[in-house]
Amino acid sequence: MKLLTYTIITLIIGLANLNAQKIGDYKSVGSGNWTSIGVWNTYNGTAWISATYYPGQITGTNDVLIIGGNSVSISSNIPNTINSVTAGDGTGALDNFFVSGTSSLNTQVITIANGGYAEWISNVSLSLPAGANFKIDPGGELAMDKPCNAAKRLIIGTTTYSTCNGAAGAQYSFNDLNDEGGTLSVTPTSNSPICEGDLLNLYSNPSGTGSSGASFLWTGPNGYTSTNQNPVISDLTQGNYDYTVTIRDSAGNTNTKTLSISVLPTPVITSTTPGFRNGPGTVVLGASTSYGTLNWYLNSSGGSSLGTGPSFTTPAISTSTSFYVETSENGCISDRVVVLATVNNNSTVITNRKITYRIKKN
Repeated sequence: MKLLTYTIITLIIGLANLNAQKIGDYKSVGSGNWTSIGVWNTYNGTAWISATYYPGQITGTNDVLIIGGNSVSISSNIPNTINSVTAGDGTGALDNFFVSGTSSLNTQVITIANGGYAEWISNVSLSLPAGANFKIDPGGELAMDKPCNAAKRLIIGTTTYSTCNGAAGAQYSFNDLNDEGGTLSVTPTSNSPICEGDLLNLYSNPSGTGSSGASFLWTGPNGYTSTNQNPVISDLTQGNYDYTVTIRDSAGNTNTKTLSISVLPTPVITSTTPGFRNGPGTVVLGASTSYGTLNWYLNSSGGSSLGTGPSFTTPAISTSTSFYVETSENGCISDRVVVLATVNNNSTVITNRKITYRIKKN
């Protein structure tokens, strides 16, 4: 049952990714060399069409998908930047990414997803930019071919990050990458958007070889730094901020990602109008806000709203009672402010020898 559940979830995620196309995306529609234009379709904003350039041949390549049971081999240096490369759609036949000749891809992430299979079919190197991530998801695999030797190399930046057998000065073997989910990486997330006054929680989400025992460095606006894996930041004012995290393993390999967060303004109560009446009954109270929706309560915290809006008529009361008002917008809620509803039940008695008068005080 667990395997079936995992398969269904993976399939749903895969289909969702395939349905989230953007201009400049590519997907494989056949097998062949990366530079063979007939292998690819590209998305033009409304539909998939036959490609006129291979991915990375010109600027503007977004995400590249090797899917549909196709095999794509790379054997040359691809000149222009690619947002990401993913092999595997988790829907059946293997989707193969072959490294058949010395080559390079200018992308920050290659993902061997569920149903994907990566293989060095020659004794060659694949080079990626500094800080790139070669990621292996559950259900994806990096082949351990025979002969598995040091001539099959994954180079990141100027470092031989991995060879098939881990020799020739590489920090890791292909087997290490399979076991640890790929190369060293961080995938930062947060609890953003938050409201002014809330705590911002940053999460580095480390993964890959070398992530256990790695060090972290967060940097952000106004000179912010932290070496915590998951720092917490307070006292942020309204605005948009970028925080960057770098992970470094014991071998000196690094991976850096930047996360954008938003701090939303918290509305405030700008004025209140208490109410008064003589004797039991309802009282009209008022409040105004910088913006947002006003909600009225009987309690200083918790409880259910008794009404909304700048004018509020209380339930019938027989004694002076404190009510509370707050304002909210986009999930950001102000402090509650007390508004008093006064009930005057006092009276004065005047007596002469024959008649007694009871006069209520105003």
